[in-house]
Amino acid sequence: MNKGSSGIYDRCLEKTPEQLFIGALRREFELSPAASMGILEAAKEYLFSPIPETAGKQRFVCASKSAKNGKALGEQDRLSVTLTLDGGIEDLEVARTQGLQSLRQYRILRLTQEAYDQDGLLTQEDLARLLHVSDRTIRDDMKSLIADGNTVHTRGYHHDIGRGVSHKTRIIDLYLNGYTYSAIMRKTRHSGHSVKRYVMGFGRLLLLRSRDIDNLSELSRLLNQSERLTEEYLELFEKYLDGDHWPQVYVDLLGQLRSLYPAKKGGRQLS
Repeated sequence: MNKGSSGIYDRCLEKTPEQLFIGALRREFELSPAASMGILEAAKEYLFSPIPETAGKQRFVCASKSAKNGKALGEQDRLSVTLTLDGGIEDLEVARTQGLQSLRQYRILRLTQEAYDQDGLLTQEDLARLLHVSDRTIRDDMKSLIADGNTVHTRGYHHDIGRGVSHKTRIIDLYLNGYTYSAIMRKTRHSGHSVKRYVMGFGRLLLLRSRDIDNLSELSRLLNQSERLTEEYLELFEKYLDGDHWPQVYVDLLGQLRSLYPAKKGGRQLS
């Protein structure tokens, strides 16, 4: 991205509610940028979730997962889903650091995952309409995303790819395989803040498992996420175990969280 475009996105970023909040923390309390961002992320997670539907979101009618290929879409079951067209500060960060094409591809991943999680499937034509581009642009974007190993749940591809895993789980899998944050950002088109947040979310699962909490419903409640996502995390957790031995990457990630969540007596301690 050229300097002129970068300047525009920097100015847009300065006007977001998130950046105004960070600015206030730095002025009023003389906090560092890192500390201010940490407080913002905690506030977003614990005080302002879920995001109100009016904040960059839209209702959209699409095909149901139960719709079968080979029949006209108008004759199939349809349903209404809520989609995030504008992700605020995270979208701006992707645009600023990776460019507009990566932002569009990031939005394709988000929109298709959101529809899929609500039992819906978007078509390529739906995506073209939502993102105001041509069908050919969507096809080219999808080819690029799939080439980088991403799962794109659209009506045309769903029956070929099966269930797949969420983007959060894939990001964590890449991290556990030793990929750097910058490499994960490039392959998944996600922002650095998103990548770090998802990794820390998996770290909280490790923390709960280290305290002998293994019930799916309880874990989902404590992590404030769906049972399906928690089940994916647990499958990933088992994937890297060597018997009962926790790999070093688990121990290192857990060490980053223990100072924030002191262990209670009786919980499993890692060597």
